[in-house]
Amino acid sequence: MPPWLDALLARAEGAIPGDGYKVFGDLSICVDSRLVKFGGKVIPDLTTREIDLLAALAAAAPAVISRENIVSKVWKTVAVPNLVHTHVCNLRRKLPARLAARIQAVPGKGFRYFHSRAEVLPWI
Repeated sequence: MPPWLDALLARAEGAIPGDGYKVFGDLSICVDSRLVKFGGKVIPDLTTREIDLLAALAAAAPAVISRENIVSKVWKTVAVPNLVHTHVCNLRRKLPARLAARIQAVPGKGFRYFHSRAEVLPWI
């Protein structure tokens, strides 16, 4: 298989080899350099936890991730009950409205992320 095809397939799966970026549609996250881009523009002022939280939600999309699972992936510890909700609220405030709308709370279950606004499910 030609090298360019390997790179294209890796990009489609969410990872670009060598540069640390993960691409989820028009959202790209570099966990190594702590850089988040949406629609080609850098989103400033995100904390390490917010970047890790966004990366965990985007990587699992469109599946629901429980609060406990988010805590274990992002904080790697036991946490207080409202910790995840508070960080999701802070993250949404810092994101562009089009991106923030893709993060959906699922009552009693956790949170989910959609790669495009068209996929977002209405409230049930």
